[in-house]
Amino acid sequence: MQTPAGQSTAGSTGNSRERLHADERRAQILRSATKVFARTNYRVAGMAEIAKEAGTSEPTVYKYFASKKQLFLDILARVGELTLRSWQEMAAQEPDAVSLLRRIARNQFEVVSSRPELLKVQFQALSEVDDAEIRQLLRANFSTYVAFLADIVRQGQTAGQIDLSLEVGALAWNFLAIGFTLNLTSLLGLSSELTLEKIEAMGDMLLQAAGSSSRTAQQKGTVQ
Repeated sequence: MQTPAGQSTAGSTGNSRERLHADERRAQILRSATKVFARTNYRVAGMAEIAKEAGTSEPTVYKYFASKKQLFLDILARVGELTLRSWQEMAAQEPDAVSLLRRIARNQFEVVSSRPELLKVQFQALSEVDDAEIRQLLRANFSTYVAFLADIVRQGQTAGQIDLSLEVGALAWNFLAIGFTLNLTSLLGLSSELTLEKIEAMGDMLLQAAGSSSRTAQQKGTVQ
């Protein structure tokens, strides 16, 4: 096939297919590595085992990832990206701050149930924080989560749903702590101790406490 300028498009089409194949292969290796890290751990897992899980050769894995550490870091980055993207999509659909916080909590419960391998890898990374690169990436992930939750808290304060006197960052970390508790109980096999109903109850208690001062002030204003 010729372009209007008389140049063949065969080369560009072939390059596009190669890029697509490369992206698919890279994603496949990431998924396989996540499974391997989840059932063993970062220190024990080897590139040969990851290659076997991916149905490819060890040299092919090294073609896409320079080292096991780079592969681990990329998985952690992917967890952060997936989490933030999911929250952003929910925020686009739910303008109410309190309802959005409840929705995020329900979503986290579903993620823990459906994608436990991602959860395990992120928790494993906490034991590797002596490594500066791993620590930096984890800090970036959690800082992003807290910043996003803090923005929702501010929206709630603006809407009169959350007490303006409360420190935004502290409240955001408290909401994140509920998700962290959910993750921990799941990993320990204590899922029955923290059902969706209990997660929602924990969130509602925090929301009620956060909004109680605001409601009290409104009630006083009404009485006056």
